[in-house]
Amino acid sequence: MAARPGEENVATLFADIHYFYGPDTVKPRHHRFDKGSYVYLFENANERRCRIEIANQPGTEDQDAFEGYLDQTHVRYSYKQQCNVTLTGPEAVADQNEWHLPTFDPQNQNKYHYKLHSLDIYFWTQADALQFVNGVRRVAPPSHVEVLDEPGPPPQPAPMSSVVQQLENVAISDPQYGSANAPSFAPPPNVPAPPPA
Repeated sequence: MAARPGEENVATLFADIHYFYGPDTVKPRHHRFDKGSYVYLFENANERRCRIEIANQPGTEDQDAFEGYLDQTHVRYSYKQQCNVTLTGPEAVADQNEWHLPTFDPQNQNKYHYKLHSLDIYFWTQADALQFVNGVRRVAPPSHVEVLDEPGPPPQPAPMSSVVQQLENVAISDPQYGSANAPSFAPPPNVPAPPPA
């Protein structure tokens, strides 16, 4: 996939994608699942926007792709589900090429270009999921990115009291405590060797 003017490709990742064409309240769910897809994240820092492109079934005659700007998208990630990122798309899009993906109708008879409601991206590693989420966080409004169960910063070592610091300095610098005045012991006595037999 190619970057557009002003964009930079900030991530090329692998994932399995579960596409949903309607909310979870609609039963049965109209959905599609693709394994081994390429996920591209493009960032336009000047415009503070990012765009996703996903290539499904690359290298096959069934290859297709999805793309969409993440401006009006809700991104959800939880550290308890380390490889999963959920995107909920915008209600409406002006460009019918965005947030649409061809798939069979619910009766599995004809293929149409349906609008996506949401997708679950199952990245192959947690590092990939975090790279994607952090790439979106750099430019998307904080209200559009929900990160759950994020661990706090690592604990800082407790500061040492000034009394302990002074005692350590004395022990290191005072010659009385140095190794130069370590107690010395007399060597073992010289015992003459027994006469040769």
